[in-house]
Amino acid sequence: MYKRYKHLLPVEKMGLFFSIACAIHCLTLPIFLFFAPYIASSFAFTSTFEWILVSTSFLLALILLFQDYKRHRKPLPMIYLGLAVLVKLIEVLWAKNSFDWAFGLLLGVFISIAYWVNYQHKVACTCKIKHQA
Repeated sequence: MYKRYKHLLPVEKMGLFFSIACAIHCLTLPIFLFFAPYIASSFAFTSTFEWILVSTSFLLALILLFQDYKRHRKPLPMIYLGLAVLVKLIEVLWAKNSFDWAFGLLLGVFISIAYWVNYQHKVACTCKIKHQA
């Protein structure tokens, strides 16, 4: 199974890691807040950390998915990335704080799906572009 992902660029692996980490972070936030209120004040659950994680995920996804979009002209990964941005905008503009974890989870899931769909396009590609190891 490792060989399937071997040709992915390290930056692509890092982007996928950040989007999955974002989803896990947002999913575990209410669990940690419920069972251990003192953890809520730690750096991992501050809004600064959330924005660092979200910004890094968006930036890496935008760069990587747009590069592949220019190469393959498959818009679906960019649509999923757009949905993730829309979810974050809805959270910032209209959501109450009690639902932040659900929006964060959706955001991470949409970015992860964008990477997965993009990966499927890359694997199915018959073009002569070399994959970097």
